[in-house]
Amino acid sequence: MKPIKVLHVLEVEKEAFYFNNLADFTDRNEVEFAFATFAPEGGFTESLRRRGFNVYSLDAMGKKRFVKAARALRQILKKENPDIVHTHLFNPTFIGLMLAKWQNRKTVLTRHHSDALHLLPTRLKRNFYLKLENINNRKADHIIAPSRMVRECIVDWEKTPDEKVSLIPYGQTNERFDAITPELIEKKRAELGMNDQLSLVCVSRLFNRKGHIYLFRALAPLIKKGLSVKLYLVGTGDYKENLETAARELGILANIEFLGWRDDGLAIIGAADIIVHPSLEDALSQSLIESLMLQRPIVATDISGAGDTLDGGKYGKLVPPEDSESFQKALEEIIENLDAARENAKKGRKYLLEYMNAQRVADEYVKIYRKVLGL
Repeated sequence: MKPIKVLHVLEVEKEAFYFNNLADFTDRNEVEFAFATFAPEGGFTESLRRRGFNVYSLDAMGKKRFVKAARALRQILKKENPDIVHTHLFNPTFIGLMLAKWQNRKTVLTRHHSDALHLLPTRLKRNFYLKLENINNRKADHIIAPSRMVRECIVDWEKTPDEKVSLIPYGQTNERFDAITPELIEKKRAELGMNDQLSLVCVSRLFNRKGHIYLFRALAPLIKKGLSVKLYLVGTGDYKENLETAARELGILANIEFLGWRDDGLAIIGAADIIVHPSLEDALSQSLIESLMLQRPIVATDISGAGDTLDGGKYGKLVPPEDSESFQKALEEIIENLDAARENAKKGRKYLLEYMNAQRVADEYVKIYRKVLGL
């Protein structure tokens, strides 16, 4: 029997371990992958080409280039002739599903966002995007949700049939986390001055929906009480100036270091005393997964996939979103019991490797492909 041909359509430029793991653990005698990204050439295309896959860079990000993207993708579909078109992220999904259905191809959608569209402040904009979301849900023959919250959005809020949606997390392996050795961690701590005080790390885009301001408000009283602490922010975004202003007004700017984009993000996570994740929206946060895989104590807002990653708060502190007082209290509890929190995080890594086992995830994807094709 010939392998099932699947074309993934997405918009990713940097190397993505979700796709690497899916590609590495899927039996190529069962499924043959190809990839088309709306993004320019980069780590994503390089890593998958090294693995021997056909990868196409459309270099057509942004709404003004969607027509170009659609034309290029139509030609790729004809060339690859996939049995299934598997789409990811909002814009590639809308265009990819539309073209796939025009060519009478089967479709699978992985939903990488949770309730963000439902929370858009403008009713007109919210209703417009939710209508497009519902079109995507209808056009997909099957939908994969990476967390329980995402599945709830699709089934309960958007009224998609229950049997059409599967819960499958992102697959994880040991290798890249084992590379973060104690020696590397000590070197990174010395480089960033983390040994001089309690060191907190937040890995996130600098964006208003990532909740940094609530973290700042949680930290300010602790700093005023005399806590020696520095918060390292890893990530870029157009909200940096706003965050600097907020930190200055709270009197904690000297306790915050904006590191920008870093290719040593895993080492920085591993070097942290505590990971803080105040986000207001995520589907299944990769940085939270990485933090628990590196056995770091965590305080995170209880949104979407955070509960899946931390097993309902068993392996880290979960607090309500937009609640600085609860965040502060959770931080104080971890600081007072830091050794116990570290031991608990070690157990969390074991849990993740079972729940998000890369081989199991890949096998579940293959089952869905076979189901969609009626095999």
